[in-house]
Amino acid sequence: MHRFFIFALATLVGAGCALTKPRSSDASRNIAAVFVDVAQLHHDVQSDGDTWDYLWADDDNLYSFGCDGRGYGTANHNVNFNRLTGPAWNELSGSPVNPMGEYGGNGAYLADHSAQLKSRDWSKVPIGPNWKVSGADSIDGVFYAFIANNWYGNQNAYGGNRRDPFLRQTVNNQSLIKSTDHGRTWSRAMAANALQPMWTNRLFSTGFFFKYGQDGGATTQDAQDKYVYAMSNDGYWNSGSSFRLGRVLRAQIGGLNAGDWEYFCAGRWTKDLSAATVIPGLPNGKNQCTMGSPVWLPTLQKYVAPVWYDTGDYHEWYFPQDVIFAFYQADHPWGPWSYIGEKSAMEFIGAQGRNRSHRWYGPTFSPKFITAHPDGSVTAILLFSGSTWEDKPDSLYKNNSCPVTFYPQSLPPLRATFNDTAASYSDGWFYQTNRNVGDLNNDVHVSTNAANYCDFTFTGEGIEVLLEKFHDLGDVEVLLDGVSQGISHLYQDPMPRLYRVPVFRKMDLPPGSHTIRIINRDTKGAFCLVDGFRVYGRN
Repeated sequence: MHRFFIFALATLVGAGCALTKPRSSDASRNIAAVFVDVAQLHHDVQSDGDTWDYLWADDDNLYSFGCDGRGYGTANHNVNFNRLTGPAWNELSGSPVNPMGEYGGNGAYLADHSAQLKSRDWSKVPIGPNWKVSGADSIDGVFYAFIANNWYGNQNAYGGNRRDPFLRQTVNNQSLIKSTDHGRTWSRAMAANALQPMWTNRLFSTGFFFKYGQDGGATTQDAQDKYVYAMSNDGYWNSGSSFRLGRVLRAQIGGLNAGDWEYFCAGRWTKDLSAATVIPGLPNGKNQCTMGSPVWLPTLQKYVAPVWYDTGDYHEWYFPQDVIFAFYQADHPWGPWSYIGEKSAMEFIGAQGRNRSHRWYGPTFSPKFITAHPDGSVTAILLFSGSTWEDKPDSLYKNNSCPVTFYPQSLPPLRATFNDTAASYSDGWFYQTNRNVGDLNNDVHVSTNAANYCDFTFTGEGIEVLLEKFHDLGDVEVLLDGVSQGISHLYQDPMPRLYRVPVFRKMDLPPGSHTIRIINRDTKGAFCLVDGFRVYGRN
């Protein structure tokens, strides 16, 4: 059963918060559905690392930290900083700005109660933490980023006496750093962050900024022209237990003083972080609380946020069976938040070798390249990385991105999923089974001859054609009721095979009978694979 495209939402109710009164039209503006367009996944083979979080600067360029890799440079570091330029989200070119060498080479860790960094022997498990960045943003010409101590899941939690029972990566001792020269230099210094971190309470240790546009945005939504908002979980890189919200006056953020911040507390604000209350509507208490950067969608008048977690079914760091990206919406940073839908890694990407699974993780939204469509929907660009972690073109350990579209109107619900065997095929196709790569019903129909075609007739209001993307696949043309819908490219630059991908999707058909034709248009003998069809309709 396909779980993430179509979701009916309950009406949002007031949070009991006196900060901003709910508008009477809020319920009518709820986002009703979400679609993660994995078919357009962009895999930047020039990059290396994870935890990408774009900031949109005053010079119109995008910038991003990377962690545990070389970024767009040549040397591996715990943290690195990069610039991305280009006219479109999938045409960006990255270049290194600052290797952030003071935070150590990849894996370097802090000696006990000091600012001394030691090189890691990866065959041994150290006691001390290393440095990671979570969220970053550009605000009024100044770059900011949250940086904190991280203990991997194979280390004792927070450097204590035992591991986390769920093998989570634990995080504490967060600080805010800034750059006034577009990332070439940064303050506070690493030593200050090690010896005198701004936050020592785990409730605010993995900060992500709310993003409103270029250079911090210029709206008055929720007094955003006066305040900077950030959300954190309770001290975990993955699968945290709860979320809290903080804010600071925009005019004071540059002071890098935790005492200037205040925290949401049941409808009011408090300077006492320990008194902060969880943000209503998010999956608090379920080990499902890790967030990337929320973004404000002005045409929908909604905040949307990716909330992610792994399935916690692994016994070795870090090889989860699956990783879930869930999407939430709210009218205000303090909520109440409401679930929209989700997508899991296992729905589209397979395993690689024994006990080595490709899994995406660390989703954030880009503040740039947000597009409003005539039907009222809005597309934002989701950024993520993934395992395994080799610096190779076919690894997911890259700066990956794909579009995510939010719909204010409900879409036809899934009626049925049909296997590839439900279609009729011209001569030249062959049937293949037991490929064990994630195919629907573990089988596909395959063609290597141009002009081979297959037909699938269905009754409904929507259709998804499930194909595959890989570096040995070619081009197909899709016809709907005899009308060409254009060429779809199944070639995917070197990365793990994507299966059950809705390469063609149409959700606004008139009710009734329709026919899809898929034609192999590749002239060089590349494979064309047909895996199945999803049919949508209300009757």
